[in-house]
Amino acid sequence: MTDNRFFKHIILFLLLLFGLSLNATTEDENSGNTSIINDSLFNKYDSKKVGAFLTKGHLDSAKNYLDDHLYLLDEDGDFEDKFYVASQYCTYYEDIGKLDSAEQFCQLALNISEDKLNFDYISKANTNLATLYTSQGKTETALNLLKTAYEIQLQNEDVVDLAFTLNNIGFIYFQHKEYIHAFEVFNEILDIEVDSTSERLEFIKANALLNMADIHYEFNEYDALRHLLIKLDKMQVFTMNKDFEGFIYLSLLKGKLAMGLNDMALAKKIFLLTVRESNKKEFPQPKLNSYFSIGNYYYKLKDYTSAYDAYERAYVISKNNRLLDFEYQVSLKLALTLKQINKDQSIYFFQKSINLSDSLFNQQKTAAVADMQAFHEVELQKEQNDVLRVRDHDNSKKLDEQKKFIEMSIVIVVLLLIFTYYIYLNQRKTKKLNLKLSSAFRELEMANIEVESVNSELLIKNDVLRDTLEHSKQQGKQLNYQHAKISSSIKSAHLIQSSILPSDKGITNAFPKNFIFNQPKDVVSGDFYWFTEQEGWKIYACIDCTGHGVPGALMSMMASSSLYEIVRGKKILSPGKILGELNNIVVRNLQQDTNDNNDGMDMTLIAIKGNVLKYAGAKNPLYIVRDSLIYKLAGTRKSIGGELDLVYEEHEWLLEKGDNLFMATDGYQDQFGGEKTRKFMVKRLRELYVEIATLPSSEQKVVLANTINKWMEEGQWEQIDDMLIIGIKI
Repeated sequence: MTDNRFFKHIILFLLLLFGLSLNATTEDENSGNTSIINDSLFNKYDSKKVGAFLTKGHLDSAKNYLDDHLYLLDEDGDFEDKFYVASQYCTYYEDIGKLDSAEQFCQLALNISEDKLNFDYISKANTNLATLYTSQGKTETALNLLKTAYEIQLQNEDVVDLAFTLNNIGFIYFQHKEYIHAFEVFNEILDIEVDSTSERLEFIKANALLNMADIHYEFNEYDALRHLLIKLDKMQVFTMNKDFEGFIYLSLLKGKLAMGLNDMALAKKIFLLTVRESNKKEFPQPKLNSYFSIGNYYYKLKDYTSAYDAYERAYVISKNNRLLDFEYQVSLKLALTLKQINKDQSIYFFQKSINLSDSLFNQQKTAAVADMQAFHEVELQKEQNDVLRVRDHDNSKKLDEQKKFIEMSIVIVVLLLIFTYYIYLNQRKTKKLNLKLSSAFRELEMANIEVESVNSELLIKNDVLRDTLEHSKQQGKQLNYQHAKISSSIKSAHLIQSSILPSDKGITNAFPKNFIFNQPKDVVSGDFYWFTEQEGWKIYACIDCTGHGVPGALMSMMASSSLYEIVRGKKILSPGKILGELNNIVVRNLQQDTNDNNDGMDMTLIAIKGNVLKYAGAKNPLYIVRDSLIYKLAGTRKSIGGELDLVYEEHEWLLEKGDNLFMATDGYQDQFGGEKTRKFMVKRLRELYVEIATLPSSEQKVVLANTINKWMEEGQWEQIDDMLIIGIKI
């Protein structure tokens, strides 16, 4: 027993000698590396300088500094120069929302570090790429990169980089609402210590505290949240001059705390401050978070119109920068807000949020998060085991020192014992290998039996699937038959609706220079036009019924027949009185005075006799272009329907030759599209009216059609509502 212990002490002594030799070699190598770093043209100082520019929001200064050193990425350039330049380009493009360029430079930095097999820089490049992928919702890829970085940093004992990686892991837990695990990881960062003061470690700890504060907000723990916010203020890390993004996020948390405590005035003041300051910089995420927070503020106050405007701005930023997690949250909020103000687009944003939810939170990503959780727990256990091994080693070393003199005198004997022990180990390995082979053979036999059993089950399942397929074919035939019947019914409805529209010949006889741009969203439409002549008056209307498709078509048929009854039957020729009578008919027919039905219509109606034009509108205006100037006759801000005896204001206008009249529903101006995914808007439509006023009517229609279709194609948007524009050239 004593000999075995003595033998082990000698082995430890030899390993210690080998370790000292290896350390000496490593120190020589490191000494060489230090000289390379000092000779570098773009060293860590330059990298920190660019980082300071980015943190403070001085993006132009950062870009100019990097462009001055772009030549260092040449193939013959210094390894570290290329790595730092590529890494900072990655951070710059991520900050301004150009994710493709950011990914390109992050990948370049990773390739550079891998070519040199520099594990320290490989871990940094992996962490940078993971940060980029996390913001895009690519959770599984990000976690794999963080695993690699975590392992390297544990081996190198680089606690600062390890803290940065842990912060990224905690943020992914937070994204997936694993708040307890996220809080544990952030708390672990706070326990990390180094021998000397490290500004970077203090910054990472401050970020961890900021994330922990956000978790307290999620659990409505306002006292704990207030405590952390006070602590962060004292640290003076997130100020506008030191770290602009951190300053915005800290301010937003203060606003959330105020809103949680129902101090709405303070919350509004803070949120408006963050919106104003974030719009001074090019960072997309501070703007997005600021608009989203002020939108939540307005939504809580039930000011849905202001909430919609804020959410719409946030949605455009998230979509343009491919921030899928935020795009999902904003789409859901937009849908809920639009539902409150009875907008048809709420259905689109509900579907958008469902699709994004499926994309962001699939089973693979959930499994990846769970895998990272298990991985992290295993690594913690490894660290604890390493501590125990170090203690055991220290105890052994003390015993070795007591016997060192004796052991040194019999080194030759020890070498013989080592050789004997080597043979013994080989014999043990051979026995273990034989046992494993025997076990593998038995497992193979069991696997063969299981395969035969599975084959039998598969044959049974195959029969079941065949029956299911036959049943599915029968159901498919039934669905095709039902689809054909529905399509036939819709086509019939289209023919009926077309038959009630006035003839083009009658309109052209009354107005030789005219056009009708009519582009329904579905086969049948809720937008329609109506025309008649009575006692020398040419009466023309452009009407937008509630909804589109079949519901809108039904409303249009009722409106058309009611207008004929009013004008031809009751001989009412005044536009204002026509709208008032039509309103009463709709209220009575839909029994709106006794129920909550709010269906109705918005419309423009004109009556022309000679050079006299009379106009009345239910919400929708009439535009007149004369001598390159546009005039607006505003309608009464009340729709047709809802309550009895509404009064609609009537306008009179003296026409001149060359005047252009334009009537339209809201489908054209509300259509989303363009490079920045925005509404077309009435301002752009009015400018288009002035631009086409000098063209013949037929060409005006072509320009309107081409403009809106190109608008939808650029933004990759489908048509969201019926479109109808009527033009008359006097």
